[in-house]
Amino acid sequence: MYDIIYGSYREDIEFYKKEAKKAAGKVLEVGCGTGRIYLELLKEGIDAYGIDISRCMLDELRAKAKTLGLEPKVSLGDMRDFRLKERFALIIVPFRSFLYNLTTEDQLKTLKNFRRHLQKGGRLILNFFYPDIERMMSFGKESEELIVTDKGEYGLREKSYFIDEINQIIETLATVYKEGEVFWKGTYRYALIYKREFELLLRLAGFKKWEVYGGFDYRPLTSYKQEMVWIAERG
Repeated sequence: MYDIIYGSYREDIEFYKKEAKKAAGKVLEVGCGTGRIYLELLKEGIDAYGIDISRCMLDELRAKAKTLGLEPKVSLGDMRDFRLKERFALIIVPFRSFLYNLTTEDQLKTLKNFRRHLQKGGRLILNFFYPDIERMMSFGKESEELIVTDKGEYGLREKSYFIDEINQIIETLATVYKEGEVFWKGTYRYALIYKREFELLLRLAGFKKWEVYGGFDYRPLTSYKQEMVWIAERG
């Protein structure tokens, strides 16, 4: 289902490929899912590893890799407490996956775990949106989108709403339709994180140096409408 909804999203792929090629060592993608980015790294000959919390998504990634003649190094794991023998020159967390950490405790556990798995001088790169007022004003309203894939056309309806305003936790209900019938329905939750809040989290997790950009083209972050792209370095 991930591929139907998000498989055609490509805005971040070249950015993460470029950064992975610059890495002087192994690369880990956290939340590699069905391989939207991960398989692109393998195609480039990058020594890439991956973890994901969904066994079904990893099974799909492996099936795709087999058809492409690629050999993935992926495993089941939770970003908060996975343990790998390898140490990485780069850890990437694309497509806002870090926001699935709903508590400050989980956010810190995750960042500390990332730092533990980075080699000296290694970098952590992740992205997520700025919590802007326009986005929040749309909560409770249903959006509708037509998705065209090589497997047919699908309708996507989504509605987001606060389930905990104080702790900034959002739930989104997504329904996919095919030929007018419900094809799939699911929910996911994430926590909003502001720029200064994430800077404090990085500092508490032991990172000393970082940059934040306003998109995948390294432009300055000047507007709440931009995507926050973070690059933090392990000292």
